[in-house]
Amino acid sequence: MRAIFLSDAHLRQPQDNNYQLLLDFLNQQKDLDGLFLLGDIFEFWLGYKHVAFTVYIPLLETLRQLSENGTKLYFVEGNHDFNLGPYFTETLNCGVITDQQLLEWDGQKIMLSHGDLLNPDRTYQLLRSFWRSWPIKFLSQVIHPDLVWSFAIWLSNKSAKNHPENRHQDPTPYLIPFSETCHSDIVICGHFHHPLDIEHRGTRIIALGDWISQFSYAEIVDGEINLKSYTC
Repeated sequence: MRAIFLSDAHLRQPQDNNYQLLLDFLNQQKDLDGLFLLGDIFEFWLGYKHVAFTVYIPLLETLRQLSENGTKLYFVEGNHDFNLGPYFTETLNCGVITDQQLLEWDGQKIMLSHGDLLNPDRTYQLLRSFWRSWPIKFLSQVIHPDLVWSFAIWLSNKSAKNHPENRHQDPTPYLIPFSETCHSDIVICGHFHHPLDIEHRGTRIIALGDWISQFSYAEIVDGEINLKSYTC
């Protein structure tokens, strides 16, 4: 069996380099059993019942083709893409993981997490819960999607400008203690934009890096996992 894990593409426009490279990479995948997207694939995504943001149609179509060709899709919600909605669960038949989850794949117990739940900052965790609360879900459905998109991109730009240190952070201090609680063979996360591949007390720990400048991903083939980087 063969599966791919990637995260943190923060896609915005189809003409962007990282967007084009992701489409190229996914379109090359043949005989792929599983594709695990570990959050922040989109710069912003909020699932509507009958609407999808048009800038993401090329990726959604690529995912649909993979699903129809037999690839099982999983999506761990990130801090930029959550409440994925019916397009993922119904059209793509995608397994959506809202927080983190331990699952078995090809004889391995794998803990999947976006990584933001490992942030010990209580203020951040309260904010994370707020954006996923039912009042926000309700408001998002009654406000026009164009306004929601514009506000989300403005907020994302402001956050990146004011807190540049939030990206490219060594996750080792968070992942080692986390791995000790998981009872898994492998721990995989995104979020930190810092690729990492270590072993601790018999557990393989992988942070995926990003698909912005590193184009890193993990591939598991017949139970063996490796961290790689895509070069076209």
